[in-house]
Amino acid sequence: MSSFPIHSALAPVVTAEKYLSYKRKNGHFKEFPVPETVLVCYQKTTLDHLLSKHQDFSAAESFSNLYLVNEPQVGILGGWGIGAPALSNKLEQLVALGTKRFIAVGTAGSLMSAHQIGDFIIASKALAEDGVAHLYLKGERFSFPSSNMPSCWDAFSKAHSLPAFHNAVAWSFSAIFRETPEDIVRVKELGCDIVEMESATLYAIGQEKNVEALSLFVISDTITLEEWSPHIKEPLVRHNLNLLSEWAVQFCLEMTCSVKT
Repeated sequence: MSSFPIHSALAPVVTAEKYLSYKRKNGHFKEFPVPETVLVCYQKTTLDHLLSKHQDFSAAESFSNLYLVNEPQVGILGGWGIGAPALSNKLEQLVALGTKRFIAVGTAGSLMSAHQIGDFIIASKALAEDGVAHLYLKGERFSFPSSNMPSCWDAFSKAHSLPAFHNAVAWSFSAIFRETPEDIVRVKELGCDIVEMESATLYAIGQEKNVEALSLFVISDTITLEEWSPHIKEPLVRHNLNLLSEWAVQFCLEMTCSVKT
């Protein structure tokens, strides 16, 4: 038997709360109005577009890659890298500070041409194969958005006459250059029709921490058993991703205001 005191064998030793406490103690953290809602941008070009359109957002001094507007309390998080490990680090800290809601926008690949290039997508659930999400789930293979968020987005879409969004099951996978035909067949049989890197972790953290989460995408490429057909830099994809990000900012602002009223 171990001679060391163990409070809980399942509880993490290092937490976001402990990390933030350490930063405060050493004078490396300056308090700021914590955003209730945060828009997560996976592409740096999306962040740049939004900051050029919304110049009232300014950088948070003590939280890198976060931009804030104080009325209502909304943030944009972008330029922090890619993948679930980097995302989980940021989300954990924001949740510990008090953020209640995350909406994420980015690009995704269509598996076996399930969707067309430029299509708008809402991830109805995500297969946890990104290397992080399984650490937050209790044996489940899929993580899910908050129960109210898809209906909130649907109501927002109708109110603003947005184009149709397709529901899709995401395969959240950590290694872009290791998507094999065998994997594609396997995840298709599980119902996945898009591939990306972060949704499973976003949803898993939302489930564990009891915060709201939703993932939205634009289809930027197609992956079949034989080939990859990229359209990531094409005008249609960039245009639709910029549109999606602008809609998402407005959604964040309206959601935050409606909760406060």
